[in-house]
This record gives sequence, structure tokens and C-alpha cells, in this order.
Amino acid sequence: MQQIVESFRNSQDILFAALEGHDSDAIFRASTELGEAAAKLGAIEAKDYDPGLKPLISEADELMQASIYRLRFLRDHSSTRLQLLAGFRESQANTYSGTPRGR
Repeated sequence: MQQIVESFRNSQDILFAALEGHDSDAIFRASTELGEAAAKLGAIEAKDYDPGLKPLISEADELMQASIYRLRFLRDHSSTRLQLLAGFRESQANTYSGTPRGR
């Protein structure tokens, strides 16, 4: 069980580093790895729980929360940049394709 929890924790470190690096490919790979580690963690039955792993599990939970906040920040930041690039004006976005509306 300890190996599964440590694998989950290490997967979170990899995801957090990818998020900090703003590397979409690394984020995707790390998310996939974290999903696999989470599935293994979820397969552990309650009767097999080792109370000695509580500090490691608490640390993993804190990292998960930090990753969630970072993902929300990146989503909002990306959305704002896309809106600025699209040049929102009068409820219409100016894009680089097609002709302007009304012509």
C-alpha cells in the first residue's frame, strides 16, 4: 500500500512541475499518469488501510488542492489571453478567418 501512495504522491509532483512549466504536453502526460495512480489508490480496500500512511496521504491531498488551484489559474489566464487576442468588440470577436460580418 505504501508504494501505491508514494506513486500517487510522485505523480502529483510531476503534474505540479508540468503546471508550473506551462507545458501542455507534459501536463497531459502527467495527468494520465496521475489518473492511473489514482485508480490504483482507489482500488485499495478500507480494511487494507495503513494508519501510518496518514501523513503521506495528507501531504498528497494538499498537493492535489494546489494543483487544482493552479489549473483554475491557468484556465482563467488562458481564457483572458484568448479573449484579448480575439479582440472582443461590440459582443463580437474579430478573428483571423473569414470576412467581417455585415459586409
